[in-house]
Amino acid sequence: METGLSILSNDFSRLGDELKKYGRGPDFIHMDIMDGSFVPNLTFGPPLIDSLRKITALLFEAHLMVVNPAEQWKWYKKSCGRIIFHIEALREPQALLKEMKGVKKGIALNPATPAARIEKWLPYIETAFLMSVPPGFSGQKFDSGVLEKISRLRKIIDRKKLKCRICVDGGINLETAALCRGAGADSVVASSYLSGGNILKKLAALKALR
Repeated sequence: METGLSILSNDFSRLGDELKKYGRGPDFIHMDIMDGSFVPNLTFGPPLIDSLRKITALLFEAHLMVVNPAEQWKWYKKSCGRIIFHIEALREPQALLKEMKGVKKGIALNPATPAARIEKWLPYIETAFLMSVPPGFSGQKFDSGVLEKISRLRKIIDRKKLKCRICVDGGINLETAALCRGAGADSVVASSYLSGGNILKKLAALKALR
């Protein structure tokens, strides 16, 4: 199973060293970008991400938890090959999707938002990004309600033969990742689960899920 590493639970004073330590373990690095308005937390922006870009060749994925993604996405296209924004922040994303050239595009859903909100946009995006916890903080408990969303979107994507992956973020560990995979997810993002112990072994176990 494709597995991304969120740096949200890492020591921000040692991010460069920690990315070097992971090597090619993760499939991609997930950047949780929060503006303190869309979610009640504030993280980091382009300067930090651009500096980390020198450390690894892994794909960087920008998760924009911001109120104005139509403006801010451009700040991250230099270093991030995939950019994801929330449908709750931009109810009619047609213009933004058309503008976003040169990057892989994704739309995120909060736990309370029904999957139907992004169904019509699936042909135009590379990732349907499903939150299994309220966005903003690492270490929250997995909401199993996301499994029904995964199954619903999986059926639509397969029936229409769309090239859209399903990724799940929030409360991910080996057990919950297996549930997501069983429901039809292609990818997961893990954070607090990978913050201790043998991280590379945990990554390998997640990636081995079939």
